[in-house]
Amino acid sequence: MIFLGAFIFFFGLLNARFIYANVQYWLAPGTIRTADSLGGKAQLLPLAKDLKDKPLPNNAMLVIDSLGVNAPIVFNSPADAKSLYANLENGVVHYPVSLKPGENGPSILLGHSSAYPWYKGKYGSVFALLGKLKPGDRFYVQYEDKRLFVYTVKQSVIFNPLSGDEEELAKLEQNAQTSLILVSCWPVGTDYRRIAVEAVLLES
Repeated sequence: MIFLGAFIFFFGLLNARFIYANVQYWLAPGTIRTADSLGGKAQLLPLAKDLKDKPLPNNAMLVIDSLGVNAPIVFNSPADAKSLYANLENGVVHYPVSLKPGENGPSILLGHSSAYPWYKGKYGSVFALLGKLKPGDRFYVQYEDKRLFVYTVKQSVIFNPLSGDEEELAKLEQNAQTSLILVSCWPVGTDYRRIAVEAVLLES
């Protein structure tokens, strides 16, 4: 009993952000919105026709309202693991070898699922509730020029990157559809496996 109590205490201490995110989720599902760096609350605005063929900017927000996620997307991060990890302190990181969200093909965003209480970034548990997304759920990416891309969840896969078990993720990356793949550590509090949630772009 002493060992079990100590385990629960230390697990709770090290995963306080994850526990807090779950409490928010159950108390107010689908209602959590926070101010974003684009000015005020993220708004669902139509895609302007005169912007459709212009390059996408490097300032955007990922909003998953049902999970309380409202985070900036970090673009142009170097692809090495150290740089990617450092940039996760500033939001969710666009994997640089993939396309931008909204472009024709797969895009990949990386985010933390859990972090120690003393972690200095405020996005240490931005993907803590990623496993709660189910097929049919919707979320969106909005760029600073107000272009909006709405996605619907298609599936989730669990894989082990340490054993070369990345076949499922590779299949998602080879998908010809315009998709967005959200990737984080799994289970929460470990880096043993990864969860990847695939969502496809809804036609404007």
